[in-house]
Amino acid sequence: MSGSNVVSVAEHVIMSILLLVRNFVPAHEVRRISPETFLMDLSDFFQMIERGDWQVSDIARNAFDLEGKVVGTIGAGRIGYRVLERLVPFNCKELLYYDYAPLPEAAAKAVGARKVANLKEFVSQCDVVTVNCPLHEGTRDLVNADLLQHFKKGAWLVNTARGAICNADDVAAALKSGQLNGYSGDVWNVQPAPRDHVWRTAKNTLGAGNGMVPHYSGTTLDAQARYAAGTKSILENYMAGKPQDPQNIIVGLGKYETKACKCN
Repeated sequence: MSGSNVVSVAEHVIMSILLLVRNFVPAHEVRRISPETFLMDLSDFFQMIERGDWQVSDIARNAFDLEGKVVGTIGAGRIGYRVLERLVPFNCKELLYYDYAPLPEAAAKAVGARKVANLKEFVSQCDVVTVNCPLHEGTRDLVNADLLQHFKKGAWLVNTARGAICNADDVAAALKSGQLNGYSGDVWNVQPAPRDHVWRTAKNTLGAGNGMVPHYSGTTLDAQARYAAGTKSILENYMAGKPQDPQNIIVGLGKYETKACKCN
């Protein structure tokens, strides 16, 4: 059962990065409006494709390639490492990771990833930052106003780990100021998110840059099948008095058993 959703979440991270960098969401939703139209009806601001509009220049002015960008993950465990693996074919300029534990040498070499020991130095080098670490007292509000000041201006941020790792108001303010060009993910600091949650409507200076969705990245039908198979195996082993599969043992006899990195 442990690790049942790691592939699903890693794929969602890649999707989220691409939809931000390529300016996908506004390409589907947003159209150019004149001041006169704006004053008449705010609803005219939405639904470029659904309305039949074709304002290519409005979208292309904030659309980029992932190739040649520096992408970094905060956390290089089971999900973070899979994200790095899936980024390799995109020919990024460099792949970075920030983690308390270094990757095994062979694993780091396989994806060409470089460890940066200082978090502020790490984010200052990244065009895209993705959060793939657990939530605990050391990571709560880790991405806050102070850290966001050290991001490259116009960087993109993706969080599919836990919403409370990123300070909601500080992220929204960074989008509004242009310090962040986009924020995407599926985790919220309050779930279900209230209707007035700032991440529902936060936008960058061009009125875009929001890729938030409900918390479903690890709940694909494929992931659910793996959950069910894992749960069945755990129960069968327990009833038969057999040892559990090592990957399904989180805490053993007085010690933490699980290995965070899939390459360990």
